This record gives sequence, structure tokens and C-alpha cells, in this order.
Amino acid sequence: MNDRNYDFLDFLSVMSFYLGYRNLLENEQQSKSTDELIKKNDVNIANDKQAQFLLKELSRKFDEQNAMLERILKAVEK
Repeated sequence: MNDRNYDFLDFLSVMSFYLGYRNLLENEQQSKSTDELIKKNDVNIANDKQAQFLLKELSRKFDEQNAMLERILKAVEK
């Protein structure tokens, strides 16, 4: 091969390396974005679970209060 072919092959090698490097950087950025999204989803899931727990507790407390108020009302009506 002559020097001209080597120059072209060198150019292709450098371009291939550059494109591979750019692809790596893009993949790292996408991974960071995905990780941030997953963390946000984890927070949302935790918030939803906490809200469900609080609603169940409130419902239970209201049921207890209703039962207590019914007993008081029956005692007052006697």
C-alpha cells in the first residue's frame, strides 16, 4: 500500500475512535438521566405508599371515633 492509503486508514481509525468516544459519552449521559428518573419514581412510589398508610390510619381513627360517639349517644339517650 502506498502512503496515501495509510493516511486514509489513519483518518478512518481516528474517526472511528472519536465516534466511539462520543457514543460512550452519550450513553453515560443517558444512564445518568435514567438513574435520575428511577430515583424520582422511587420517591413517588414511597410517597404513594405513605399516603395509603396515612389514609388507612385516618380511616381507622375515624371508625374508632364513630364507635365512641355511638356509645356516648346511646348513653345520653337512656
